[in-house]
Order: sequence, then structure tokens, then C-alpha cells
Amino acid sequence: MGLTKRLALLLVISAGIILAAGLAGGKFYAIAACVLVNVIVLALVIYDIIATPGPKKIIPDRELEERMSLGHTHKASITVRNTSDVPLKIEVRDDVPEYFVRGASDGEKEIAPHTEETYSYEIKPVKRGKYSFPCINIRYPGVLGLIRRTAKYPDGRSYRVYPNMRDLTDYGISALSASLFSLGLRRVRANSDGGEFSSLRQYVPGDNYRFINWAATARSGELMVNTYVPERNQYIYAMLDSSRVMNTVYNDVLILDYGINASFLLADYCIRGGDNFGMELFSAEVTHFIHADKGPAQFEMIADKLYGVESDENAADYDNAMAAFASSVKRRSLIFVFTQLFNEEEAVRFVTAVRKHLGRHLVCALTIGDPRPADIAAGNGTDDAYMRSAALKYVMDRKKISEILTGAGILNYDTQPDQLSLTAVSAYLNIKKQGIL
Repeated sequence: MGLTKRLALLLVISAGIILAAGLAGGKFYAIAACVLVNVIVLALVIYDIIATPGPKKIIPDRELEERMSLGHTHKASITVRNTSDVPLKIEVRDDVPEYFVRGASDGEKEIAPHTEETYSYEIKPVKRGKYSFPCINIRYPGVLGLIRRTAKYPDGRSYRVYPNMRDLTDYGISALSASLFSLGLRRVRANSDGGEFSSLRQYVPGDNYRFINWAATARSGELMVNTYVPERNQYIYAMLDSSRVMNTVYNDVLILDYGINASFLLADYCIRGGDNFGMELFSAEVTHFIHADKGPAQFEMIADKLYGVESDENAADYDNAMAAFASSVKRRSLIFVFTQLFNEEEAVRFVTAVRKHLGRHLVCALTIGDPRPADIAAGNGTDDAYMRSAALKYVMDRKKISEILTGAGILNYDTQPDQLSLTAVSAYLNIKKQGIL
């Protein structure tokens, strides 16, 4: 409980009355005025304390998504109910955890007896994990405005920050062709050599002659072709490197978080498309392994694993990670490996592990590069010859890495961090379209 400006003003007025009494009637009047004024002020303060409802008469409740997305702005609201018999002017402030950016909140509001008001503010998490909000802080003046009550309301609920599931348009998915976008999501005519038979229809110019159904053509007297949908119920895995190479930062976001976001979006696409999706997270050791499955429960399990993943300072052991995968998964699968390869030696080590352990599977390497050296190598941003030479070597090394992976028969995409999600989904849809799994 604290004092207010109104009480301070009242004390100043009281001092003026005492001073005036002393000047007009001497010491006796000054003492009498002091006693009387202080008694009145004290009585008013005591009345304010008694008449002002205590914190138990105020019931706050936070409304906030218990599962939030990294880097997204979420709306939080606190509903405050006044169960007392007097109106109260209540100010609310919510304590937020570290790694949350809070926007401005509503100011003081008057809440009538036995009614409620809602205070809103925006909040943005900047790091994945599990968090607790310490408490809700309430402050309000007394009925006479001479005192101010404060109270803290602890909240035992926990909130989780998950990888970023932005709208698909945020990744430019809408820029993909309509047929590519819909592969795995709805039935479409396949332009590939594979897939599951769907139906018959009349031939239109541009159809592949290999899909002509001659028996149906003979029966109907019109040229008929088979239509296909991409094969479903296939097994897709993401192998996510969480070693020290993923601990660098691009645009204020960890490379690991870009990989997690891409894995999260890829899982959503695969599961919604009818495929089974699983994951392996590895560094020097395999830290998590989730067998491929489908359905909402599988997506929830993956989300629960990903939200708390942290990078470490160990080097990635590709041989150990791929050996562990091979021992756990016998069925042919499509494996997306999210990692960073910085030189030819690492690329050779990666290829050796793939050939040794994942020969039966289809491997697609998604290597994450930094676009800044390419800009420097092109002469943008600096005139430093040494910097340009180092940047040029970085660019050439990445080209050699891609050549090594391609030469080993490994599908590979070298992409910058903020394009990783789009690249992963595009690669998945292209592979489905081609029917090469």
C-alpha cells in the first residue's frame, strides 16, 4: 500500500492551515490546529483503508496462447473482475519472461462494481522454450484517493514457444505453380512417370502419350488417358544437425532456428499430404529420434520435441548419426539432412557416411549458406581486397561442396537461411512430382 498525490496535497493544505492558525492566534492555536488537522487526515486515511476493497476482491485472468510461434506477435489480454461494491480505477501490468518483447498495454480503467474490463497488449517471443509468467501486477487508488493498493497475482501456468509456423505466403509458397503447390494436398494429374492410378479422362494436347489407355480408347471410341496422383503413405525423415555449426546467427536468428522452422513446416506439408514423417536430431550423438508416422498426434509429438532443442559446441558426427538412422529405419525413405558444410573435407566425410549407411534411402542434403560472402565477392559492401579474396574462396568452396554431393548421387540444395523453408518444401514437392522415391 502506498500514498497518493491527493494525500500529499491534503498534507500541504493541512500545513498551510496550521501555519495560518499560528500566525493569527499564536502558539496555542497552532498546536490546536495541528492536532485537529492531523486527526482529520488520519481519520480520512483510516476510512480510505477500511472502505477500499482488498486484493481478494479483484480477480485477474490472463488470456494468452499456451503455444506461441517464435518471432510472431501474439495478443495477450488480462481480464480483471471487480467483485466489490465500489467502482475502482485499476491499472494492470503483466510481468513477462526474458526473451519476450512486450508492446504497450492499456492504461488505467475504471471498473464498475461486479463487472469486468479487459486490458490488452502485444507480445513477441524471440527464443524457443518453455516459460512461466511471474505474476500479474494490479494497482488501484482507494475510494477517497488517499492511498494506493498494490497486489501481485502469481500464475502457475507455463507457455511454450514453438518453431515459427508462418502463413505459407510468408515463404513465397504462393509463387510455386498451382500443380506443384497442390501435390500431396489434393488430387492432381501427374506429369511424372510414377504415382497411383486415379481415373480416366479424355486426352488433351500436351498429355504424355505413355499414359494413353488403349483399352479404354477402344471401348469409348475417344482417346483416353490414365491420370495419377502422387503416391501417398511414403516415409519422409528430417535429420537436423544441432552441432556448433548451427550456432551462428543470421539476421538476429540462429541458423538452428531456421532449420527447426523448415523441419516444422516440412512436417506439416508431409503429414497433410498423407505421408509419414519422422525426425532425427544429432550432434556428436543422436539426441532425439522420432519414428515416422502420420496424423495430428505425430505433428504434436514433433512440435513437442522441437520447441526445446538447443545447439551445442560439439562437432557433428555424420557417421554416427547415419548409422543410428540405418539401424532404426529399414524401409526405404526420403531423408532431408539440414546441415552446414564449410569445406571439401566435410563434404567428403558427409558423402562417405551416406554411402556407408544410407544406400537404400533417397538422401537430399539441404546445406545452409551465408549470402553475405557472395555479395562481398561481387564487390558489394567493401573495398578490402583481403575480405573479397576470403569471400571468393567461400563461394568457390560452396560450389565444390555441391559438386561433390552431386557426383555422389546425393540430391542437394545450397540455400540461404531465410529461404530454407521454401527450399525444403519445394524439394519435397518436386521429388513427389517426379515419383523418384
